[in-house]
Amino acid sequence: MKYKIFLVLFKGLNIYTSIIEMKIVRVNIDGTMNDLDLQLKKRGLTKQLEGNASSKGSTNFRELYKWNHENREIICYGWYDGDAGFENKHDLIPNGNSSFLCDEDSSEKLLFGDIFLVCYDKKKTIIDFDVSDYAELYDIMFEGFDDCNSEDDDIEDEDEPNTDDENFIVDDDEDIDSNESYEYSDEELEEDTNEY
Repeated sequence: MKYKIFLVLFKGLNIYTSIIEMKIVRVNIDGTMNDLDLQLKKRGLTKQLEGNASSKGSTNFRELYKWNHENREIICYGWYDGDAGFENKHDLIPNGNSSFLCDEDSSEKLLFGDIFLVCYDKKKTIIDFDVSDYAELYDIMFEGFDDCNSEDDDIEDEDEPNTDDENFIVDDDEDIDSNESYEYSDEELEEDTNEY
């Protein structure tokens, strides 16, 4: 974390403001992620993040979800509505808290445009948070998730026939006597009375 102090002249007064150089995560609409090194100010954070979006939704850019983990708070910023083709393909971490998106779990809610993830410490100070940090948190939060293609599944060798296959397969070596005749009884055959 790098702190830089800048001198700002405002109406003849010397005012000091701190700008913090931080790493944050941007989740692009195709699901890929980038680490962004930004000079962040606490005031106007949402405008700064929105200015770094390559793709946007149609609603106001705002805080969408929060997650708390190990004395850190991860906040997701972005858009919850937008046009077709601008859907974000990424599934967020489940169980995110939202002040207004209460109807769906954060891992199921369709979001639009780029999504930004910013991390705060317990003092509400922005701290570095990069893609590897998010990946680690994602794995922890999805712990116990059963992947349908796990190694624990019993996988049958596709080349070996099972008993159902064996009952269906006709042995080509069997002699079929084409001279055999079969007599049909009236009970087996029915007359087709349908009108076509």
